[in-house]
Amino acid sequence: MLMIANAIILFVLAGAFLTAGMGRRTERYWHSWSAGNVALGIALLFFMAGPQLPHLVVTIVPNLLLVIGFGLRWRAAREFGGRPAPKLHVIVPGALFLALCLSPWFFGSYRAAFTIVNAMLCIQAVLIAREFWRDRGDGLPSRYGLILAYGVVGLSFGARAVQGLFFGAGMPLLAPDDFRLQIHLAMALFHTTASGAFALSIAYERSARELLQTAMSDDLTGLPNRRAFVARLRALIDAPEQPRFAVALFDIDHFKRINDEHGHGGGDEALRACASIFARRLPEGAFVARIGGEEFGVLLPNASPAESRRAADQLRQSIKDAVISYDGRRMPLTVSAGICHSEGAPRAFDAIMRAADARLYDAKDAGRDRVTFEAA
Repeated sequence: MLMIANAIILFVLAGAFLTAGMGRRTERYWHSWSAGNVALGIALLFFMAGPQLPHLVVTIVPNLLLVIGFGLRWRAAREFGGRPAPKLHVIVPGALFLALCLSPWFFGSYRAAFTIVNAMLCIQAVLIAREFWRDRGDGLPSRYGLILAYGVVGLSFGARAVQGLFFGAGMPLLAPDDFRLQIHLAMALFHTTASGAFALSIAYERSARELLQTAMSDDLTGLPNRRAFVARLRALIDAPEQPRFAVALFDIDHFKRINDEHGHGGGDEALRACASIFARRLPEGAFVARIGGEEFGVLLPNASPAESRRAADQLRQSIKDAVISYDGRRMPLTVSAGICHSEGAPRAFDAIMRAADARLYDAKDAGRDRVTFEAA
């Protein structure tokens, strides 16, 4: 019954992977996961039909399908991680198993095939778990479920290989249907269910994160957008420890003139150039976003009034000193900035933004290319 349950789940998940991958040509791992499950499911069908099949078929075909199935899963794990995943990840393990099948020891008893295939599957499971472990820095929770699922089945395959190597003397054509097999099938059932569920889950988690990043970023400059800026500022305002911080609003001077002289392509290049300079020159821990038009917002956590004024002026000077060209013509840029510091007043989002915006207009009115400051 456990073998039947494993086979059913493998085929159901193969269909789920194919459905999930429909219309997603860049996400090739869906097809590899699906094909791997189909290979594993067919292998189990061969094992269940074992008594009615020739000796050579039972010895080679289902075991080869197991190796191919885990090879396809290894390939899928590498594809999911964005690493090269040539067909050799499937072909080489399968060819190695077939080559070992030619050894005289192999034909001597089923014990050889049993030991070899379980050792190979153990190694493959460990390699798959390693692929998911390598990218753990992305913080996707389902990654650890996949590592556990492949770790458990890897241990089970390893135990089976040890059984064949040291305790397999006189093993019949098919491994005995004893408590060891039942434990292995129970662990395989856990693996089949968990690896499939967490594979779907991790793909969903990554898609959700990518959608959130898209919603919080500016297409033109690659910087966070106004929504991200507002969320970050509100988090600073509402933080229980009440940290001090400064908000600096930067505006490109005479931006309309830039568009008139260089076209909208020149204006876009000016925005990208400023975004690049901000990203490179920001103090550690600071945050910058394009919050609209030619305006950028900078958050300076844990900065004193003097430090925030100095940081803003350094950013202003960096943009002024930059050599920026578009369509073969130099495009001098300057920015004006207004700063509001959180010290000395109630911490209210609207009040802080109004104060920073007012200081920005003071800088514009005073001749541009300067920074003006106000404590909140």
